[in-house]
Amino acid sequence: MAKLDVSKSTSTQKEEILKLAAGVRRFEIERFWSRSIFFWGFISAAFLAYAQLYGKQSDDDLRFVVACFGFVCSVAWTLLNRGGKYWQEAWEGKVQSVETEVLGVPLFSNHEPLRHTGLWGAARFSVSRLTIALSDFTVLIWLALVLKAAPPEVRLGSNCLFLVVTGVTCLYVVSLFIGGRSRD
Repeated sequence: MAKLDVSKSTSTQKEEILKLAAGVRRFEIERFWSRSIFFWGFISAAFLAYAQLYGKQSDDDLRFVVACFGFVCSVAWTLLNRGGKYWQEAWEGKVQSVETEVLGVPLFSNHEPLRHTGLWGAARFSVSRLTIALSDFTVLIWLALVLKAAPPEVRLGSNCLFLVVTGVTCLYVVSLFIGGRSRD
C-alpha cells in the first residue's frame, strides 16, 4: 500500500481527509476490542470444555479435539490482532499526513511527556501490542494442551482420529497464515 499523497489536495480536502481518517482510526480501535471479545468467547468456552473433560479417560479423544479447536481459535485471534494493528497504523499514517497542515500542530502524533508517579503510574505501552503478546501466549498454552491431550499410545501414531485431527489442525493453521492475508 502506497503512502497517502496529499500534496495536490486543497485545504478543504485535507480537512475532510483528516476527519475521515481520524474517524476510521477510531472505528478500527473499537473493532479491535470487539473482535478480541468475540475470540475470547470461543477460547474461554474451549478452556472450560477442556477443564471439564480433564481426567476423564473415556473422553480423551474429545479433549484432544477441544484442544485443537482452542489452538486454532488462538492462532486466528493472534493473526486477527496483527491485522487490526496494521489497519490502525495505516489510518494513523493517513491522519499524520494531513494533521499538521489542517490543525497547525501534530495533535495525533504528538507524544505527551510522562509524569513519573511511581510503580502504579502511567507508562507508554501499546495496548494492541500487549494484546498481541497475550494472544501469542494463548497459542503456546493451547499448543501445550494439545500435546498433553494426546494419549501416550496415540503419540506413537497408532490412532487414526489423532492423525486426522492433527493433520486437519496443522493444515488449517497453515491456511490461516496463507489465506488470511489481506490482498489490499
